[in-house]
Amino acid sequence: MMDDVLLSGAKTSFEAYGFMMRKDDPEFKKLVDGVITGLMKSGEIKGLYDKWFSKPVPPKNINFEFPMSAAVKKAYDQPNDEAFE
Repeated sequence: MMDDVLLSGAKTSFEAYGFMMRKDDPEFKKLVDGVITGLMKSGEIKGLYDKWFSKPVPPKNINFEFPMSAAVKKAYDQPNDEAFE
């Protein structure tokens, strides 16, 4: 298995994450948008990011040491549901 070695030296690209949800359900979309936007506006999302990417993760206490990029910080500071290219 060499994937970890290959990935550790690979340049990563910037890709968006998305959530799949039921089509034509505006109430559910509003709920999901509200929860995620609330996490971003309160700053709680930054603590969650730090917990999983900058601190030891159980059960093996591996620290990925992957600080939040400027692009992710900007996205968290300006939440929206617009597509980008």
